[in-house]
Amino acid sequence: MRSLLGACFFVLALAASALAQEKPLSTSKEMDQTVRITVTGEIEFDYVWRRQEITAFTGGVSGSSVPGDSASENTFEGFAALRMNIELSDKVSALLEIGTKRVDGGKINFFAGPNGAGGSTALTVQLREAGIRINELFMPELSLQAGISQWGFDVRNRGESLAFDLRHSQRFSRNVSAASDNAATLRNRAHDPEELEPVGFWLRWERTSFALDLVALPAVIEGGSPNNDEAVYALDLLYTADSKGSRIGLIVAAIDDPGGRSTVFTYGGGVDWKGVENFDVYGEFYFQNGWNNGPAAGITPVKVGGYAFQVGARFDIPGDFKPWVEANLTYYSGDGDAVANGKSSAFLSYENVHDLLILEDMYLGFDWDTNYRAIKISGGIALNAGAKNNLKLMTVVGLTQTAQTVRFPTDTTHKLGNEVDVKIAWEMTKQVVIDLGVGFLFGSKVLELSMGGPAAPDAERQTILFTLGMNLRF
Repeated sequence: MRSLLGACFFVLALAASALAQEKPLSTSKEMDQTVRITVTGEIEFDYVWRRQEITAFTGGVSGSSVPGDSASENTFEGFAALRMNIELSDKVSALLEIGTKRVDGGKINFFAGPNGAGGSTALTVQLREAGIRINELFMPELSLQAGISQWGFDVRNRGESLAFDLRHSQRFSRNVSAASDNAATLRNRAHDPEELEPVGFWLRWERTSFALDLVALPAVIEGGSPNNDEAVYALDLLYTADSKGSRIGLIVAAIDDPGGRSTVFTYGGGVDWKGVENFDVYGEFYFQNGWNNGPAAGITPVKVGGYAFQVGARFDIPGDFKPWVEANLTYYSGDGDAVANGKSSAFLSYENVHDLLILEDMYLGFDWDTNYRAIKISGGIALNAGAKNNLKLMTVVGLTQTAQTVRFPTDTTHKLGNEVDVKIAWEMTKQVVIDLGVGFLFGSKVLELSMGGPAAPDAERQTILFTLGMNLRF
């Protein structure tokens, strides 16, 4: 904890020093044309309690927790980051961010383990962001970003991408299987959290309501020599249809797996329509074809043919407390073959859907992200707690199943379970937010069978998660 406090103090001290300057920061006399250097930062600090059914599959502080040998854990986790936005001229700027990572190398990083015990791995300072942006490249509408790319494809622009958010996702091929999900699936998905750092180029042409992106990321996952890197190449189009923010998006992408032994093409897009006052109606659809060699080198590639979609609607109810309700159907195809047949129907993606704390959240829960069907009904209000509408309360109910059967040695099931979450966010100031979340998963036969079945002493169909934390930006 002393190391954590020292790291936080260091970040705050640097920020305070920068903000105290009456003039823009300058580098040296030789670099007197530097326009401005802006220093910002972020600290996320969360207390998380996971019941033993969750730590059994996420690995826990030890990283080795498994069904039959796991316990509920209290942990402190999060990250600290310091960012510099450097304006070199009216057209050229750079971004540099260093700090810790919340998840890395397939593990959740902890500031402290159960009851304050050891196990801290989160304080290794790393390069989180690095890039150069050139505006008005050859023409006013054209810009170029090179370095660790911030590109993603999010039609609704709400921070939850159904298919492409590389910065908050795992390796593309982790769900490849020529047969159906099985007894090892839950651990494989929950035991693989990661935040990728895709390196390459992002070229954007933008004019009035249109934006066209050409993306080349030859090193999404660095595998040594260039031909061993996971790579993404994409072309997308976004059109803003009206002043309310209605959008249409289309994308085609090619993903090369390490070694160049296979390529998967993804096609799709969506519509977010806000043409009626207080209503937001949306839908997205993606499908795939190609070949994928799976997570290990040297195996026979499988033919890929998955698809995914979501549809939903949100209604913002007029009123002082800004009440709202939303209904959503999310679907990721799975593979139902009992025996591997050289084909995989599971949808592969760099998704970042995290409406449900336990089933969907990569940082807190299982991150079940393919072979998945969920009906989610949510709603919320914004109360006054020292300021207008700064206390946001919401709840979400998720009714979920697997799209295809999960096969266990003694049984098969579609019952992934139902989840009820309650979330509270108190915006103390523009810089500080206190978050609280409680998740309850029940009726999950997949969870029970993954823990050994009804006869196993620790096997349960339900589990609970609690989190309380603070996010500070400056």
